Amino acid sequence: MSDTQQQEQQMIADSVRRWATQTSSPAQREASAAHNDGCPPERWGKIAEMGWLAFTIPAEDEGLGGSLEDLCVLAEELGRALLIEPFVANAIVASHLMVQTAEGALRSQWLGDLASGQKRMAFAMWEPQCEGLVMPANATAQQTPDGFAISGAKGLSPGLAGADALLLVARIADDDYGLFFVNADAAGLTLGNQRLYDGRHAASLQLEKSPATLLRKAPWAQMQVLVQSAIDRGIIAHCAETAGAASVALATTIEYVKTRKQFGRSISSNQVVQHRLVDLYVEVQELKALWRYVANEPSAGNVSALAIRCIDVARHVWEETLQLHGAIGMTEEYELGEYLRRLALATSLYGGAAVHHERLAALSFKAGYA
Repeated sequence: MSDTQQQEQQMIADSVRRWATQTSSPAQREASAAHNDGCPPERWGKIAEMGWLAFTIPAEDEGLGGSLEDLCVLAEELGRALLIEPFVANAIVASHLMVQTAEGALRSQWLGDLASGQKRMAFAMWEPQCEGLVMPANATAQQTPDGFAISGAKGLSPGLAGADALLLVARIADDDYGLFFVNADAAGLTLGNQRLYDGRHAASLQLEKSPATLLRKAPWAQMQVLVQSAIDRGIIAHCAETAGAASVALATTIEYVKTRKQFGRSISSNQVVQHRLVDLYVEVQELKALWRYVANEPSAGNVSALAIRCIDVARHVWEETLQLHGAIGMTEEYELGEYLRRLALATSLYGGAAVHHERLAALSFKAGYA
């Protein structure tokens, strides 16, 4: 990385930290979490004013054309701030799919509005009961005189509630699948919104002959590559976001053990405690280095290896920091509790360890017999 790139990314990180100091207090996070959609429009507008939503949109489409690594720098800092709003799901995954597939009037109408925050878009990623897996769609699309009508269901995905439009995959016929654009207020469309235990929201989706516009048609093998590449970008950013949250959880714990005393001295003087904290520090730094590497080399194997390591680190950080804090770490009033819930959810939000181990195994098997 050049000195100029380092300076630019440090400026990005600094801008997020300044913004978070002013606008991401526990009370403000709770207000976002309590909102019906988990994303108050005014908050999304403030994020857009910082220019962050434009990073994933090409310059020719009224965006800033940032790299995936730049987006992940943003995500890591937003993870430190425990952002409730669905930046990764909407501004990285869904926007990328729209950039890759939208054409004509739909492209000109939407990409600028996504960059400016005037509209928000989400991707219904998972099939029901298959969250974390990219599976052939059960929803079906029938051609009509005005386009297509989709019927079926999608599983719990982050960022759907409150979005102005949704992207989803549906089967057209036999092995032909389509990526479709559906207005959120389309007839026959119903969302089942849920507040997750870290305050963020996710929703399931039901459609009954809902009108839709076809963006891309392809056999499943090609459609899977398109969809998985967008989700992989989200996984990398999610891992960066998790690294940010883990950093704060660790820093909070280091400060706590300096002040907590047993037998007349701080527990930070205990060599075993020091070794445990050093182990956590090394793991978090490894995760940060790994997401940067994978952001520049986003092969399928690299992404799943990163996801597995991220899950391991998130679990180890929340378990160790909770144990070193004791009961206070679980209380609602203490800041660490929010970070523990975020880290716990990070172990499954974009697929659990088993999902990514299976993906790695399948890739290894395929490579061995290619």
